[in-house]
Amino acid sequence: MTKRHPPFGPGEAGGDSADFGHAAHWRGLFGRHRGGPFARWRGPRMFDSGALRLLVLGLIAEAPRHGYDIIRDLHDRFQGAYRPSPGSIYPILQTLAEAGLVTSEMHGRQRLFAVSDEGRAYLAEQRAELAAINAQLAEASGPIGESAIGEAIQDLRAALYEKLRKSALTAPQAAKLRETLERARREIEEI
Repeated sequence: MTKRHPPFGPGEAGGDSADFGHAAHWRGLFGRHRGGPFARWRGPRMFDSGALRLLVLGLIAEAPRHGYDIIRDLHDRFQGAYRPSPGSIYPILQTLAEAGLVTSEMHGRQRLFAVSDEGRAYLAEQRAELAAINAQLAEASGPIGESAIGEAIQDLRAALYEKLRKSALTAPQAAKLRETLERARREIEEI
């Protein structure tokens, strides 16, 4: 099988793949995880995109999975406090497939993803980095599970969704809801 170079990695003339060996052409695919998988913790994403790709590849290497299995497994690992959207997982799966790191086949009405030989070789090279990501994930989710914070977050989200979806708020109700949310945010930041 010929090696596939993703369109976003080095490998063109003048690229740095000679300096870093086999893994260099995947650098654009997985990033360098500055600050760990939570590099943009306060930003719009929970994970550095490279860390999430590597974590997804690691999950698929444990056992073939459907996209929603990956979403559920990540949700479980975060004790309910984080659930990646299909809009973040399915493009990662497509990217991994295009890079030749996973294969997929239809399994009923769903696509089942399995790690390829090239994916296993890449994971072997990145074993230490994946272990570090998993350790950071376990460290971050440990206190969440111990205090049932994940369940409280889910309950709050459900209550907000239900309130906003089912009823039209009056101006005073909307102001009170905003004030309550702002107060909660400030109190959380003070912890």
